[in-house]
Amino acid sequence: MDYIRYITEGIESICKHHKRRTAGSETVRSAQAEMAASMKDCVDEIRTQQFEIHPQAFMGSVPLEAFLCLISCAFFLVGVYRSQSWAYMVSLVFMMSAVVAVVAEYALYRQLTDRFYPRKTGQNLYMVRKAKNTPKRRIILCGHADAAYEMPVLKYLPAILIYICIGSGVLFWLVNFLFCNLALAEFLPQGVLEVLAVIEIVLSVLYAPLLFLVDWRTVVDGANDNLTGCFLGMSLRKEMADKDLRFDDTEVCCLITDGEESGLRGAHAFAIENVEELMQLNTMVIAVDTIHSEKELRIFSRGINYTESNSEEACNLLYFAGMKNGLDLPNAEFYPGACDSEAFSVIGIKAAAICGVAFTPQDYYHNVKDTYTNLNPECIRIVRSVLKDAVDMFAKVGNIF
Repeated sequence: MDYIRYITEGIESICKHHKRRTAGSETVRSAQAEMAASMKDCVDEIRTQQFEIHPQAFMGSVPLEAFLCLISCAFFLVGVYRSQSWAYMVSLVFMMSAVVAVVAEYALYRQLTDRFYPRKTGQNLYMVRKAKNTPKRRIILCGHADAAYEMPVLKYLPAILIYICIGSGVLFWLVNFLFCNLALAEFLPQGVLEVLAVIEIVLSVLYAPLLFLVDWRTVVDGANDNLTGCFLGMSLRKEMADKDLRFDDTEVCCLITDGEESGLRGAHAFAIENVEELMQLNTMVIAVDTIHSEKELRIFSRGINYTESNSEEACNLLYFAGMKNGLDLPNAEFYPGACDSEAFSVIGIKAAAICGVAFTPQDYYHNVKDTYTNLNPECIRIVRSVLKDAVDMFAKVGNIF
């Protein structure tokens, strides 16, 4: 069987028949149902998990932060040009609210603002191909079925301008905190205060594009991000079933999460609910996400904006599997985001991720052009071979299926 064709045709079917797969949507569940149907003869167990999710809370934190900072700047200007000292205090309150919101939601992936957004029911899909004997270890290949809202900022601005926007927001926090406290001390002359006001206005203009980070009306097809990850894992189960292969004592599993684009909500829910089961065996999770560019293939050894470490053992497994395929896979540099692997790493489950994406304006990343006509079969083939060897190496058997 041509398993690359199985992957690309499966992705095409999902893109055509299950549009607008936002987190917690019925179309995510219907897409997962189609995936489960294609796997029913390839695995021994298929189960779903429902969880509460507020899809817009996570992505909404960045434009919310920009909006709060603009209000903060406005009150600072009231303080400067109307000589109202109370306005500086209000400015500080809005600025600190912005800091708390964006750090909690975006940097630490904490569900702080969820209660202010509509609630939905997310669903994870978990499929298991059992070992021949009593299992001693388990490997889970993880992809996510939900697709992102389009992000115009990522679509139109070059990477350097995106980082300037983000950096300007962070600089505004520091500047506003300092300027408000200096103004409240009442020893700065009016001329100096007016210069400080200009600085805040400039920073506000620079980070204002973050207000338009998300186009809530447009949902991408998510062919690369991340139906590639879903079908790569499924294709290995398919090949094992076609060849009637099982490992002696290793379970080979596939996890299709919901809500990755909403702050890894589905992976967090699965990890927390199943932590005892995961801990009972030597479990390793490999997240596979946005497989498109060979030159951008990276091992994600860190996550959550570089504040969380993934498993060294899992990273080494991917590295040596890559070497077996002639690849010297580097670790990813700092990147503004995360993969489902971090949801497992944070509770002590060995995990890492492999991705092939550039976090600069690309027509396959959070863009309406991320559809089945924009796949890279060669990159998919390369990563499938790496994953195939990684599974075999983890199972510690000699055969390469």
